[in-house]
Amino acid sequence: MAVRHESSAVAELERPPTVTAPDASAQAVDPVEPMPWWQRTFDSLKERDFRLLWFGMLPSTFAMQMGMVTNGYLAYEITGSAAAVGFVTLGFGIPMLFLSLIGGVVADRFSKRQILMLTQSVVGIAALILAVLVLTDLIQIWHMTLVAFMMGTAFAFNMPARQAFVAELVGKERLTNAIALNNTGMNMARVVGPAMAGALIGIAFIGIGGVYLIMTVMYAIVAFTISRLPDKGVQPGANAQRGFDSLVDGLRYIRNNSVLSALMLLAFAPTLLGMSYQALMPVFAEDVFNVGPSGLGLLMTVNGVGALVGSLAVATFSGFRRRGLLQVGLGIMFGLSLSLFAFSQSLPIAVPALVLIGAASAAYMALNMSLVMGYAEPKYHGRVMSINMMTFSLMPLSVVPTGILVDIFGAPVVIGCAGLLLAAIVAVYGTLHPSYRRVE
Repeated sequence: MAVRHESSAVAELERPPTVTAPDASAQAVDPVEPMPWWQRTFDSLKERDFRLLWFGMLPSTFAMQMGMVTNGYLAYEITGSAAAVGFVTLGFGIPMLFLSLIGGVVADRFSKRQILMLTQSVVGIAALILAVLVLTDLIQIWHMTLVAFMMGTAFAFNMPARQAFVAELVGKERLTNAIALNNTGMNMARVVGPAMAGALIGIAFIGIGGVYLIMTVMYAIVAFTISRLPDKGVQPGANAQRGFDSLVDGLRYIRNNSVLSALMLLAFAPTLLGMSYQALMPVFAEDVFNVGPSGLGLLMTVNGVGALVGSLAVATFSGFRRRGLLQVGLGIMFGLSLSLFAFSQSLPIAVPALVLIGAASAAYMALNMSLVMGYAEPKYHGRVMSINMMTFSLMPLSVVPTGILVDIFGAPVVIGCAGLLLAAIVAVYGTLHPSYRRVE
């Protein structure tokens, strides 16, 4: 910009006196060059602290996805029972459901950096325990359930603090981009993490125990990286209330804020109605499309790729003003593409439909999360995000009633109707809610 001003000054001196205007320089405005799309996509990474957090948390995100595959494989290998896999998953989900609200209160009352360091250390120790038990041939299913409970408890405190910490590290104008990139890392791990775990388990000198050791190292790297970030402390007056009063105050704050209440409902709707399709994907692979395990891998991969694209799209277009309207459109697309996938019963149609499902659902959730953070006061960020994070713990719980309905009516009918209902709820509530219509 300095060169541009210098050249303007030289041109001004070379003009004849008769054509100079006294206020010409005051009226001149340098044109703002549009930022290239690839720079818009990664705009928040220009901030050093967020860049360090984003790259530093990637090993943890990959380790978590690797752990999901490895835990399920190990549980089934030990017992030969699918129910055992469910028990281990339940051990992770129960503390996430019941402790997330407490985790939000803690995130608002204590240093978020210290919470992240502590919780990352806990999950690293949990992975190390599993590694030792596997390598010594002492592992039992109850060990896995207890360790899963330990990890779920840590993540109940980790996730609200992590999302609130993102808001502390970036300016409000880059918040949507930062949250979208945060979700991009998670979706990238969704695509690559399970494949990494499967490949490593198949290597003789690594195996399941080696995977848990690798996960331990990855969690240790994350704890070290977080220690290099600045400690922002807590918001003024954060500890003025007792813990329970702080929790009640957070719930009351959300209830009295009509925009936040609308955003919360629009976060729970796709979780309860739309996300169960992922757990039921084996049913579609075996009974609907008849493609077997290899086809199941294809379906999960294209869905993950779509989610990655959707997160990047939100990061790229984070400056879009009518974000409420955009979220409504994404929610409708999510529901309709889910119905198209379920009712088509045709693999050539199902594959592109799954790409749309992954892109729309990931973009919808990333946009919803950024709007929630943008409309909440900083001192409530932890508590607000703890309720938003509860949607993740509801995913496995919603599979149970959906699975019962699938046994009665079949997967295409249940998932297809759920998609239509989801599209209708988002369309009606999002457009008729008086406060939500003005969301920007």
